[in-house]
Amino acid sequence: MDNTTNSRDENNGDDDRIMRQGRMIDNVPRTPRNSLAANPPPPRPPPSSSPSDWLNRYNKLLDQYPLRTKMITSFCVSAFGSALGSYLSATAKENRRAANNNRQSTSSTAKSQSSILSKINWVDVLSYAIHGGLINAPISHYWFEWLSVHGPSSNTKSVLVDQLAVQPPLLMLMFVCLDVLRANIRATIHQFREASVISNSVTNALQVVPNSWRFWPFAVYFTFKYLKKKHYTVALNLCSVAWTVYLSRGAGAAED
Repeated sequence: MDNTTNSRDENNGDDDRIMRQGRMIDNVPRTPRNSLAANPPPPRPPPSSSPSDWLNRYNKLLDQYPLRTKMITSFCVSAFGSALGSYLSATAKENRRAANNNRQSTSSTAKSQSSILSKINWVDVLSYAIHGGLINAPISHYWFEWLSVHGPSSNTKSVLVDQLAVQPPLLMLMFVCLDVLRANIRATIHQFREASVISNSVTNALQVVPNSWRFWPFAVYFTFKYLKKKHYTVALNLCSVAWTVYLSRGAGAAED
């Protein structure tokens, strides 16, 4: 009997505790469901686009990707400088001709303003951009890195070493590269215009596509199935040897 009474008392005590906890939960103020919809969180402020923020982002890119950032910067700056220089040169020539012939008028001014793009030497723009991004930027990056570590401790001596020993060869290299780039770009443009490169390329590609489906799907399938991901490119490059032999033989037969 005593045990039964004690168990009932314990059960009654547990029930009382559960009821009290339930009342405490009921008394807690609840947020209505529609309150969040009625009072949405304040919108985030838009990212700042002040010059200092852009400079900070650029400095972070220089720290994270120094060579890549310098190459892209040199590509854009060289292209802009060449475009601006060719535009100013063409404008100055037009003004001199108009002054000599005394035929400068509003109509000619409007015409010159409408043909801004035609005043720019785009071959030079592309040549300077390629040289600045792919040649000058990497050389300057590694040269200044080496000079800052192994060069003279004096800034004056470092400038003398740079200007007397390095810049003259770099200038000669620049003019050689620009002449080669200009010649190749002009030859490429001429070839595209005169030799119907695009139409011939499309025709040849359409003829070769069915043959590529006989080779490359199997090569790619077995590469994916039996090799690791890091070996995909190497394996497909080895497969491309046979494909290149086939294309070369076809090109030689077409020329004969």
